Amino acid sequence: MAAVLTDDTAVVLAYKQMPSDVIRPIMQLIDWLLWCVLLFCLAWMILAAGRLWYAFRDDLAANDATHGVVMSLLGAIMATSASGIALALLPT
Repeated sequence: MAAVLTDDTAVVLAYKQMPSDVIRPIMQLIDWLLWCVLLFCLAWMILAAGRLWYAFRDDLAANDATHGVVMSLLGAIMATSASGIALALLPT
């Protein structure tokens, strides 16, 4: 229960926590989704690193391969942060 004070009155906000049989599948779904996103980022990183290697081998330093490497790293960071936040907000 939480109390919120507004002007001269107190409003009580009551809420129930979700039961564990509801939270457990949600947490498992978040875990599976995180694994899928991280596998996709890993595959994208491998492809982008191959393109980067091929570009540097041919002395073409200005290319889109560095963009792919950076974007796969940012995607992995965002996915792990988002799942961590979601799991922290769900009550255990």
